[in-house]
Amino acid sequence: MLAKIKQFFINILMSLIFIFVAFAILEVFWLGWFAIDWYQADMKGMLRSQFITWPWVVFYAVYGAVTFVLAIVPNREQPWYYATIDGALLGLASYGAYNLTNYSILEGFTLNIMLIDWAWGTFLTATTATAGWIGFQLLRKA
Repeated sequence: MLAKIKQFFINILMSLIFIFVAFAILEVFWLGWFAIDWYQADMKGMLRSQFITWPWVVFYAVYGAVTFVLAIVPNREQPWYYATIDGALLGLASYGAYNLTNYSILEGFTLNIMLIDWAWGTFLTATTATAGWIGFQLLRKA
């Protein structure tokens, strides 16, 4: 396994960069502009005035790495849409667990936010998995 990591190091690195850049761009768009009003309206009283940074940094680092392992590695020899489908399934399960649990136990977590965030997480993970697959293939030796 170590030999494979050495052999494909640049591909792995490019894939992870593409995943993290895609996450950053999409989440800045989503949370910083497009969906901010939904979250603020539906989660009034639940949001901090100042966000704590380290938890979301840890989440994206771990989630990006898991996306790589579960969606890119097994599909590196397949067409791009295999990684997209596996990314969508990962997002469906991960964001589903988060949103369904929150909806179940948090009084202020609305059905609207649960469904919107779950759909977004599925799309986000599918898209970042696709970006990671592209990054892996970009400098691939024929």
